[in-house]
Parts: sequence; structure tokens; C-alpha cells
Amino acid sequence: MKKAFAGVLASATLLTSTLAHASGWPVFDAANFVKNTMTAAQALKTEIYENTNIVYQNRMMLNQLQQAVGLDAVSMAAQAKGIGEDIDKYQRYGQSLKDLYGSVADTADFLTNVQGLVAASGKSPDQWFRDQRKLLDTGDKTAKRLFGLGQAVTGNNQKLAKRRRDLQSDLDLNQTAQATAQLTNQMLDVMAGQNADLLQLIGAKTQADAVKDQRENADTAEKMAASEQLARQQADELQQLRRQVFNRGTLVGK
Repeated sequence: MKKAFAGVLASATLLTSTLAHASGWPVFDAANFVKNTMTAAQALKTEIYENTNIVYQNRMMLNQLQQAVGLDAVSMAAQAKGIGEDIDKYQRYGQSLKDLYGSVADTADFLTNVQGLVAASGKSPDQWFRDQRKLLDTGDKTAKRLFGLGQAVTGNNQKLAKRRRDLQSDLDLNQTAQATAQLTNQMLDVMAGQNADLLQLIGAKTQADAVKDQRENADTAEKMAASEQLARQQADELQQLRRQVFNRGTLVGK
């Protein structure tokens, strides 16, 4: 299994390196993207299984300890507390693994959807992505929705992967669990790099558009502030004119 993962990882790393040095835009290889994403999902499933076994073993240890007789009560309580804390940690870690697996599955669905859209268009992947960039530039809702979904998927993957690593730093993993976790992390890193390439292809103009929108919003806010200031100034001048007219009327009356 490790050899299989290593082979996939080597080919995926080579692809990522090639993309980084490609001229202009990354090359979209949908089949490879989906394959690596599914491999990462399978790695997560393996790690979930390994983690479930560890939780089960700790529960067995706790059960045996609780049924033991003739042991020092203080020492037994301390050991039971430590095992219970380990169970809690592995359960939290296991939930993060399950959440991340769901997110990776969503990524696979997203990539498969993009692959289908490219195939249905009858265009080359490069031309299809060029068209998507033009549609984004003109504010096309469908293209924005597609890019937004890609952003959400990638952001969720990154968030859950970070949570997983934070929990992992608190765990005392055995050698098998460490090897499994390392392979999973490597596949998640490759997948994250490929997703970044895909989002670059889809949303080249989006960042520039966001900056443009921010500038337009700032200009609008500045114009509104100037308009409000002018309105206040006009109101003050009108109030001053009314006082002058009132004072003149009072003097004439006298």
C-alpha cells in the first residue's frame, strides 16, 4: 500500500512541478486531478480505520483496568484518567478525519463537475478556461457561482486539514498511524496545490475584479460623504439666511 501511495505521490508531485514551470497558465488534467483527490480520500478512509482501531484498543485497556483487582487505587485511577483522555483525543481526531473526508469527497464532485463541463463544451480545456475568465470578467452569474464553489471547497479543505494537524500534534501516534498520517498529509498537500491551479484557471480575473469593486465602493462612500457635507453646508446657509430675513422683518416692524 505504501508503494502504491508513493508512486501516486511521485507522479502527482512531478505534475505539480511541471505546472509551476509551465508558460502562462497551469495545464488542466481533470482525470489526474480527480484521481489524486480520490487517492487522498482513500488515504483518509485508511486513517479513519486506523484511528477507530486505536480508540477500540484504548477502550479495551480501560475496561480491563476497571475490572482488575488487587491494584493500587490511586495508581489505577491515574492510569484510567490517562487512557480516558487519550480516547477523547482520538475521538476528536477521528471526527476531524471524517469531516475532512467529506470535504475531499465534495472536492472530487466539484472536479468531476468541471471535467464534465469541459467535455460537454466540445472545447479544449485551455479554451474552456479562457471562456470562463471572459465570462467572469463580464460578471456572468454561472461562472461566478462555479468559481465561488471552488473557493468554498478549497477553503474548507484547508481549514479542516489545519484542524487535523493541530489535533495530531497532541496525539502520541504509533508507527503505523504515523506512516498513514504522513502519507495522507502528502496527498492532501498535492491536492491543495492542484486545486490552487484549477482556481487560478477559473478565476484569473476575480481578484482584479474584487479590487476594482473595493475601489468603486470606496469612491461611492467618498462621494456620499461629500454629498452629505454639502447638504449640511446648504442647510446651515439656509438657516442663516432665514435668521437674517427674520431680523430685518423685526427691525422694519419697529
